[in-house]
Amino acid sequence: MKRLLFLLLACVCGLGAFAQGEIQFTILKSAQEELPPSVVEALDLRLKQIFNRNSAASANGYNVFAIEPVFELSDVMTTAGMMQEVSVVKGELTLIAKNLVDGTMYYSMIIPVKGNGVGGEEKAMKNMIGNIKATNTAFTRFIRTTREKIQDYYAANCAIILQKAQGLFDQKKYQEAMNYLSAISETLPCYEQAAVLLKELYNYVPSEPDTVIVERVVEKPVEVEKIVEVEKIVEKPVVVEKVVEKPVVVEKPVIVEKPVEQPAPQETPKLDYSISISANDLEVKVLKCFGNVTQRRITIQLEVLNHNDRILNGQVSFNSAFTLDGEECDNKKSLTDARWWANTKMPSQVKIKQDYFVLDVTKKIPGFSYLEFEIRDAKVIIRNLPVEW
Repeated sequence: MKRLLFLLLACVCGLGAFAQGEIQFTILKSAQEELPPSVVEALDLRLKQIFNRNSAASANGYNVFAIEPVFELSDVMTTAGMMQEVSVVKGELTLIAKNLVDGTMYYSMIIPVKGNGVGGEEKAMKNMIGNIKATNTAFTRFIRTTREKIQDYYAANCAIILQKAQGLFDQKKYQEAMNYLSAISETLPCYEQAAVLLKELYNYVPSEPDTVIVERVVEKPVEVEKIVEVEKIVEKPVVVEKVVEKPVVVEKPVIVEKPVEQPAPQETPKLDYSISISANDLEVKVLKCFGNVTQRRITIQLEVLNHNDRILNGQVSFNSAFTLDGEECDNKKSLTDARWWANTKMPSQVKIKQDYFVLDVTKKIPGFSYLEFEIRDAKVIIRNLPVEW
């Protein structure tokens, strides 16, 4: 009877967690290949500090609510010909709140960042991360708004969420199912159904009463009979371990998928494209063109070299993008600006890296038949550019 009361109380507490606004978030490491490992680690540490300070960082490995960081550099300048190389970088940090179970994106926030450093671009980027203040009230507003967005989403999709939780239960992903249901408040119409499913889930998840029984037996080690009982109880974790191993077997196909995508980088040297530029004092070269399935976007990295001594600033824009099938891509992004055009510094004889994006990509596009950019006062056209995945 005591165990049943504990389970019912745990169900109510689990479902009531969201009503109190205490949803926690798992901080994901940046998956951007263009960022140095030291920069990725520094960014991950700073974000964990920020979310811990706001009591919003989760230590649960099965937590389904996550924060994905995306770094986009808009301006990188490096001095040349001096005794010490000094780099200045500017960009934006985008935080995306998402659900790891169904992929839902609840809310995002963009924070401008900048930094400088002696010794190269990597040190300047680490300085840029160090300039992100953990006391910035924008993070507190982001966490509060995200929790509200999750509440609204669960209220509008209560029945669908129950179905997905049942699917996790059928796959024996019990911890994920419990965390997925934890955001259903008692004011929602599906609260009672969620409580029933949560009660069933607690039958497959280790609970604290078993641990309490072990502690009581250990308190009387003099009795030989009690020692025998301890040996019987110690066997219980062996059964629990078998249950935990089952999700590992189910998730193996997800792990196998990663090596399948890795051969794609071998195609990078085979960029068989043509490029035309309407100005003779401007050089443009394609550094890389790659897609990201998780972010649903394609990044086109260009290297621009300005030979005109009189032009320090130039307007850039991403005008057209057509796939090899002749389909036009409507959602494009120039540099990191939310607009399709932006002004960027173009000092003479300095190679500048510029990133352009095709967003909301729903399938793996093999390549582009036509790309048109306007850089400075020149029209740049690229044909037959393959995409690396």
